[in-house]
This record gives sequence, C-alpha cells and structure tokens, in this order.
Amino acid sequence: MSRVVAFLLLLFIAPLVRAETLQVALYDTDYPPYHFADSGHKGLVDELLIRFAEKYNHDIQYMLVPEVRSQHLLDEGKVDVRLESEQWYRGNKQYYWSDSIAVVEDILVMPSGCHIPAIDELGGYVLMARFGYTYPQFEALFAAGKLHREDFYSEIDMLKALVDMQQNQRVAVIAKNTLQWYASKNNAFKKFTVSDYSVGKASMQLQFAYNEKGKRISEQFNEFMKNLKSSGEFAKIESNYQ
Repeated sequence: MSRVVAFLLLLFIAPLVRAETLQVALYDTDYPPYHFADSGHKGLVDELLIRFAEKYNHDIQYMLVPEVRSQHLLDEGKVDVRLESEQWYRGNKQYYWSDSIAVVEDILVMPSGCHIPAIDELGGYVLMARFGYTYPQFEALFAAGKLHREDFYSEIDMLKALVDMQQNQRVAVIAKNTLQWYASKNNAFKKFTVSDYSVGKASMQLQFAYNEKGKRISEQFNEFMKNLKSSGEFAKIESNYQ
C-alpha cells in the first residue's frame, strides 16, 4: 500500500473513532464517598465515569457547579448529564435515567448526648439540610411551618456546625455513608448522636437530557453498569469507597 493511499485511509477512519464529548455537571463541593470536587481525589461516581469514558471513547468535560445550577444547565441543554435520583426529582420534565449506582440512606445527626426524637416530634426544631436537596420525609413539616430549614452547601459544613453547637434544637440530615467517610478521617465526627432510624433511601443515578444523545448515552451507561456488576468488578470498586 502506498503512503498516499494509507494517508487517505487514515483521514477517512479518523472521524469514525474520534471521541465524543460528554458534558457532565457535578457538584462543586465534596459528596464523599461518591464525588470529590478536588481533582486529586476520586469518588465512586468519578471512577465509574472515567471507566465508562474509556470503554466507549467519550471525552468527558466536567462542569463543577452548585446542585441547583446543575439542574438548570441540564434543562438548558448546556450539559448532557448530572447526578440525581428519580426519587429526589420534584419537577415535571422528562429525562433518561441510569440504573442505580448506589443506594443513599439519610439519617439524622446531633451533638453527643442529645436525644433525637421521632420525625413527628420534630416540631420547633431546625433541620440542617443541603442546599437544593429535596427531603420527602420533611416537606409536609416545612410547608406547615412546624420544622424550619437551614441550608448548607456541603455536609462538611453541617458537621463542623454540629461540633461547635451549644444548643440542641438543630438536627442535621446527612447520608449515612458520607458521615461514616468523614468520621473515618476525623475523630471529632465519631462523637455525634445518630438516629436509629432512616429518614429516606434513594438510588443515586445519572440524569440524562431527554434527547437522542441522552437516550444513546444512558443506554450505553446502563450496559456498562450491567456488565460491571455481572463480572463482579463493580463490587470490587464499591468496596474501595466504604
């Protein structure tokens, strides 16, 4: 084969193997063990996206933005996918969804020595919550004015506020795995009182734009996750973040 013919073949093949750009919106704050805004660390979601991009030849471009902003970007067509759960989503738009990546269990947290009452006894308390998040268990209490909400931009901010708290009428709602991860790094976070009941469980998923690209990529990701789980590789990856 002449050099000219070989060069022409390369020109023809190159566009067929060119990586497809995938715009991904993730939180601009840490959400361990699932995501870290610091590029020097990887969370479960971060690692899965890296592996997925390698397998399907995608060029991932990340946009790290606040939770609410990421939803707007998806709706405006400026990103292809974000992190969410069908159970958490309260809008009326259509999307394509990935299969479950992990099950997130929320619990209540207070300073050491405090008593955490039942949900229906939280009248007059302040719920420390993450900005932009929906909490189905508490929405009726918020609407009735029985429970007040104080928003924070990250779980670490909530935990630091709990450590310094002098009164016990504020209670934080935090993912159990997130609290466990922070407690493994800081002994001060091992002293909290934790509810013996869950205040919500939801599957963490990827939320894709409702268009042809979103449909195709979501199907690819679900195939990727199915193969990863059936091979046992997903369990090995997940164990690194527990």
